[in-house]
Amino acid sequence: MRRVPRGRASAGACLLSVALFVSLATTFAGEVQPLMVQRGACWLDESFNGGLDTNKWKVLIGAWTVENGALVGTERPADHHPAALKTPFTNITAVAQFSFMLKGEARLNFGLNDAGGHNSHIQVRADSMVLVKNADRNNPRTYAPILDETGAALTPDTWHTMIVELSGAEMLARVDDTLFVCGTHPGLNKAKTDLIFAVSGVVLFDNVKLWSATPSPDWPAAKSKLLARQAARPAIDRSGNLQEAFMAAEVKARDRLQSDEKFSALVDVRASAMEALAKAFPVVNRKGPKADAEKKRIAKEDAKYKELLKVVQTAQKNERDYLFAQAPEVKAVWTALLAANQAKAKAAAAAQK
Repeated sequence: MRRVPRGRASAGACLLSVALFVSLATTFAGEVQPLMVQRGACWLDESFNGGLDTNKWKVLIGAWTVENGALVGTERPADHHPAALKTPFTNITAVAQFSFMLKGEARLNFGLNDAGGHNSHIQVRADSMVLVKNADRNNPRTYAPILDETGAALTPDTWHTMIVELSGAEMLARVDDTLFVCGTHPGLNKAKTDLIFAVSGVVLFDNVKLWSATPSPDWPAAKSKLLARQAARPAIDRSGNLQEAFMAAEVKARDRLQSDEKFSALVDVRASAMEALAKAFPVVNRKGPKADAEKKRIAKEDAKYKELLKVVQTAQKNERDYLFAQAPEVKAVWTALLAANQAKAKAAAAAQK
């Protein structure tokens, strides 16, 4: 553990000591008081004093080291994937708290897995905080809705504190007891398997603590205040990143079209086509160099694969065209994204001449 700055937890910090009332909650020697739940037993209190304990943490990808008492996650360009590590996390109702430092333009994902794969995640960058319910990888009819989002102005290269609360189908996360995202989804109400830290760039972590919890009787009143603040927040400005702007606009359009019977039918046709392709060629859902090589091979050589893939592509186009017709703002971003990508490719080709 490093020397703890103001507002951070001290050693043995599962014990609470009263401090000043701040913002929406009382802080206790660096521990932010939860709003949605009440803390129970502390089952992980990790200060990384002895390095990375591989009995508690499993490195999945990237470089993970302990430097000056803090865990440092570093994305490696050769991996083509954010750095990630995990620790067991099985509670449906729980509290997680940790300190983090974003180096430069780094991005942090706090993720939770269930038995089916990625369940949900909270993405934190200096300029934004987003709560997402991940799609079910075994059900192509699902998508990844944005449950909540907020703009931010986090100072890079500075320590911040994040607390995440889970209670059944609800999740609440706060950074420095000022920023927050809060959302509800039935898919959150599942037993979890792992907590995952994922890093794009370089992020430092310290004082990771996990507690079991029980619902708080004071949550309805606190929730009402948060929802009022939530409703008054402006949307995140994604004009500088057309890829993210398109993805966010499409997800929000899908939210609105959930009760549209024609759209649901088109989704089902596309999902059925994808399931037929995966059943005939299971490799399409696999990752890695060997799987990629096999997919390239069958795309060139296998007539049945080509036929089934064409059915999928046609269904995807029909679904996309209907969505664009119902949500012209999504088509506008898509058109701008295509034009930007084409201009980038043209410039790259010219640079090689």
